[in-house]
Amino acid sequence: MLELRGGAALSVFRLAKLLGRLRSIWPGLRSLESQQVYFVDASAALAASALRQLAELLQAAPADSAACAQAVLVLPRFGTISPWSSKATDIAQVCG
Repeated sequence: MLELRGGAALSVFRLAKLLGRLRSIWPGLRSLESQQVYFVDASAALAASALRQLAELLQAAPADSAACAQAVLVLPRFGTISPWSSKATDIAQVCG
């Protein structure tokens, strides 16, 4: 499973609002970030050129596991295939 990191998932305004709500539950929380994460289930390892092309298509980069001290992933339930995911797969296949 390939993991790519994209841009911000929430606006600065929404992050500030969420941080305020979360601090009521977890007072020690200092900061909060949100980021799009793409999981790619490829049938075989991607060549460097294909990985670059996929990252460019998603406007993403390979994940850096040391990027944050603590992370919480919010995901759809296992086995869910969203319409976006299906369309993204079609687009990626058409782009080679």
